[in-house]
Amino acid sequence: MLALVYKSAWDVALEERPIPEIKKDNDVLVRIRATGVCGTDLGIISGKYHAVPSTILGHESAGDVVAVGSAVSSLKPGDRVVIDPTYYCGQCEMCRTGRQNHCTHKSVTETGVSADGTFTDYYVTEDRFLYKLKDHISYEEATLTEPLSCMLTGINQIHLLPNFTTVIIGAGPIGILYSYALASKGVTGCLVDISEERLAIADSIAPERWSAHATLEAAIHKLAPEKNQVDMIVDTTGVVGTEVLSQLASGGYLMLVGLRDGVSSFNPKEVVDRSLKIIGSIDSLGTFSTAHYLIEQQIIPAQKIITHSYPLDDFHEAFKTLGCNISERTLQPSSQAIKIVLQSNGSGN
Repeated sequence: MLALVYKSAWDVALEERPIPEIKKDNDVLVRIRATGVCGTDLGIISGKYHAVPSTILGHESAGDVVAVGSAVSSLKPGDRVVIDPTYYCGQCEMCRTGRQNHCTHKSVTETGVSADGTFTDYYVTEDRFLYKLKDHISYEEATLTEPLSCMLTGINQIHLLPNFTTVIIGAGPIGILYSYALASKGVTGCLVDISEERLAIADSIAPERWSAHATLEAAIHKLAPEKNQVDMIVDTTGVVGTEVLSQLASGGYLMLVGLRDGVSSFNPKEVVDRSLKIIGSIDSLGTFSTAHYLIEQQIIPAQKIITHSYPLDDFHEAFKTLGCNISERTLQPSSQAIKIVLQSNGSGN
């Protein structure tokens, strides 16, 4: 089978790999049909995020069941499925204390990072990580289930009220998904991005009653013109950090979800005195089923968020469209695309 393999920073290539085998009685072999390109993939390729060399990249996937282990009764060959790639053992200290997204085995089991992922033709996982996909949802749409589940994990850490004034920094796929996840809970707000092209795209696909702005100050002024402070800021870029704390209302939340190195400082007295909350969130934690439901019921308009799709063997162009030019070894924010999906086996439906 063909697989997109990470070797080192800026060194990724398509290779022939053997089709993985069912080894456990609860294993399932899945033919991958579509996989979303994640910011983590771009970070790995550019050397900004660590991955194990020789690992197959990719983790936001859907496909068809090909074969099942002897103990699998909930799935059969031919079933359409979406894959939850966040492996957890269920037995370690992290798992047994409700922190499965930080399973102690993550250093060797993280799909597309420390374990083989899904930018390929076939993938083996356990039956507990597969969800049946209804016929009216395309494989491409289903690829948004995993990133959406990560957004819901972050939101679950907030004592959220529907009248929270909210600003999301970054109008990329994570920002757009956060806006829809919040909109599903009645929250309205603003998206902020420095790219005029991306703002135009965001304006056309953002949830109803959400708007896009070029600056944080403009967004805050629209939402709270009198006090110029909002209840929640979600930073998807990893750039802003705690410098926006003064623009939060007392009792407000700063959600940090951008994976980018940096140093940020804050006055702990301000955080205490104004009851501010700084929250970090990564991966999916008990939210995949809810994300699956939101996609299946088309509460989240997945097809609107996917702006481009490419065959797997055209990965160079796909990544370039997202601002990651492998040939020139440059990574910059894309103004052309929101979400890109790579198709395996020539199928996108």
